[in-house]
Amino acid sequence: MTNVLSCFFPTTVVLVDDNIVFLESLKDYLDIKGVVFKTFADPLMAVDYVNEMSSTNRLDYADLIRDGEESMSDWKSILLNINCLHREIYNPYRFSRVSAVVSDYLMHGIDGIEMCSRISNKNIQRILLTGIADEKIAVNAFNDGKIDQFVKKVTNDFEEEIRNSITGSVYKYFQGHTENVTKNLSVLGKSHLEDPIFADFFFSKCFVNGIVEYYMLDTFGSYLLMDEYGKVSTLSVLTEHEMCRLIEIGIESDEIASDVLNKLQSRKYMLISHERTGLLPPVSEWSEYLREVNCLDGYQTYYVTLSDGSALDIDIEDIETFSNFKKRNEDIHASEPKDAW
Repeated sequence: MTNVLSCFFPTTVVLVDDNIVFLESLKDYLDIKGVVFKTFADPLMAVDYVNEMSSTNRLDYADLIRDGEESMSDWKSILLNINCLHREIYNPYRFSRVSAVVSDYLMHGIDGIEMCSRISNKNIQRILLTGIADEKIAVNAFNDGKIDQFVKKVTNDFEEEIRNSITGSVYKYFQGHTENVTKNLSVLGKSHLEDPIFADFFFSKCFVNGIVEYYMLDTFGSYLLMDEYGKVSTLSVLTEHEMCRLIEIGIESDEIASDVLNKLQSRKYMLISHERTGLLPPVSEWSEYLREVNCLDGYQTYYVTLSDGSALDIDIEDIETFSNFKKRNEDIHASEPKDAW
């Protein structure tokens, strides 16, 4: 199972081939959840579009990490700038970001390798489509770092290979942008981002609930989840260490109700709170934030609960949904004259 990323949302994959019939058939049978395809018959127009989108619609999490003290913890840790991830759901252009480019090798104007080498953002994954005669050229281009993958067009399982290649490339795009999160969390020990037990649970919940985008809310593994229609839910997570610290905070305050303390100590309930400030609610009000939990034993013990988005301060009306974006993109594509493709 693929590791969980610190954030993920649907993106655009650019398809380039000067054979318009092949290009449109490729787009039609590539039905990948969470991906919108944009086609170009002209490689020069394609590279200009990709570079323009990369410069004006950047995914930049340079300020995602900062040093600080966690209000729920007695050890100095790496804090996520929660507001940075939270803001991304309000970006109406997030689905337009190009995560990968799939290009044929032999084209008029410039070939696919030259086109890929002109892509300025090297985090965008570059997939080359080749014939048998071009395989050695593709291998050399890969070794030179001009492309990230190549797929042979003349194989019986081409459709499966190109789908897998695109899916893996979109994952690598986000992995490249958020690798600093994993790196900084790893100094604290093995994190949920690298835990297959957590990943299996996480992706099963995403599948059942039709989740297409997610954003980490804290260092323990809590996430904001959203389906393509904008329905928000929250996966709240505490580790055993943080559960113990939470109980200590409650006892030391002398304000925790006995039934709340008993529920927390039973490990059948947890406190859910995702304030942007990172602060806990007053101990006297903890009963309002208790939820029943599931227990996962992976690299560490996780207490997890899935609830609606009421625990978060979300303005649903201000969020562009993937469903609306996809519908608008399909309408635009249908109205374009074929000689513009």
